[in-house]
Amino acid sequence: MKLFAFRFAILLAAACFSVSEASATPITVNNASFETLPGGGLPIGCGTACSYSIDSIPGWTNSRFSGQFQPGSPATTAYFDNVPDGITVAYTNDAMIDQIVGATVHDGVTYTLTVDLGSRHDTGFGSSAGLFIGGNFYAATGTVPTAGNWSTFTATFTGTAATAGDAIDIRLLQTGAQGDFDNVQLSDDTSPSGNSVVPEPSSLSLLALGLCGVAGVVRRKVRS
Repeated sequence: MKLFAFRFAILLAAACFSVSEASATPITVNNASFETLPGGGLPIGCGTACSYSIDSIPGWTNSRFSGQFQPGSPATTAYFDNVPDGITVAYTNDAMIDQIVGATVHDGVTYTLTVDLGSRHDTGFGSSAGLFIGGNFYAATGTVPTAGNWSTFTATFTGTAATAGDAIDIRLLQTGAQGDFDNVQLSDDTSPSGNSVVPEPSSLSLLALGLCGVAGVVRRKVRS
């Protein structure tokens, strides 16, 4: 009996030190910050250190009057005071920009999309984004940026049995004179293996404390 209790104590103690907290797992988004340019580069000038394309965006699907845009440095541009990541952003004047990622929906897994949306000095804010899954659009929400600046918008979706296996489509849309986008990131709440949902960090901490307490009690009984 004492041997069984001792082994049980060892297993519980090991569990106390093996529990780790959850963290989001990134999902690959091709050309997430739009720094990979089309074959022809950005051939159209728009002022000092400013250029853009009306062309396909590598890694994305887009059409008509849309492409990539380098608005120039903060000292010379009339469009933005900064660029969130790198020097290039995506824009659209009349078309959707979208990308279906390689991952698909899993039941019970929450997917989080973040996108930086810009507000041009000259045209104002006209950007939106979200996830299109199972025939429904889940819009990203956030604080509208001031003129010349950017804000991060976030959309979330939790998979169900009905949506398991569905494609995950990131959509970037125009709502005003122009939509401007940068730094598109997608993640899920699965473990690094991608097979199981990781408990909340608070739950893990409580579990570890409970197991350690039980192990302590068993150890005291073994000594007595």
